[in-house]
Amino acid sequence: MKIRNPGTHPRFWVVSFFLLFFFIGGSHCYAQDSVQTRIIYPDGIVVHCFDGDTVKLMDRRIIRLAGIDAPELGKQGRKPQFYARKAKEDLIQLARGKKVKLIIPGIAYRDNHGRIIADVLLDGDQSLNRMMIERGAAIFYPNQDLNPHFQEDLLNLQTEAIKERRGLWNTLLSMPIANDNYIGNKATLRFYPETCPEAQNIKPRNRIHFGTLMDAFLAGFVPARICKFWPDA
Repeated sequence: MKIRNPGTHPRFWVVSFFLLFFFIGGSHCYAQDSVQTRIIYPDGIVVHCFDGDTVKLMDRRIIRLAGIDAPELGKQGRKPQFYARKAKEDLIQLARGKKVKLIIPGIAYRDNHGRIIADVLLDGDQSLNRMMIERGAAIFYPNQDLNPHFQEDLLNLQTEAIKERRGLWNTLLSMPIANDNYIGNKATLRFYPETCPEAQNIKPRNRIHFGTLMDAFLAGFVPARICKFWPDA
């Protein structure tokens, strides 16, 4: 039996990305070895869902669901992305009018837009972040500031959603783009269509090639925003 070098497996780079951050700069932030961390924000009531990954509470706090990314709704004359409206509808169904508590699964409490970054829990500690990934309404979005255990959990849920073709995966992986070749950057966990000029700027040592779109997502990589990739609605 041929034994594969673990360093050649795409998912190896995702785990390494998480753990390198955890041991170098993030381990002091967690009181326990779990996907949950300390609660540092008061509970709130969800009154509005902007899209499939951002909500507003009754006290006007804006919450960005950590570790996930939903397709973008059209803004400034741009068309909405494929599955954007359905993702928003799913989040509305799950969250609007519900009381939630906020878990901060990383070292960054707010993003560049001032939104609180959180794992958002319903009664019974059901995570909205996980539920959106499970039903295929959003994709896993890695970030070095998030708890590696939390991210690994989301990636595992995404793998299940992909294999069972839930939500957006059923259509996305049936499109012609699903059979294109992609180039990933192991330093950022972003991937690019092979024809994207920006892909040529990736250093050779950081390049990883994916034969299909599903391979890239299963490995925990996400589309680079600089190259148009996601289909319109």
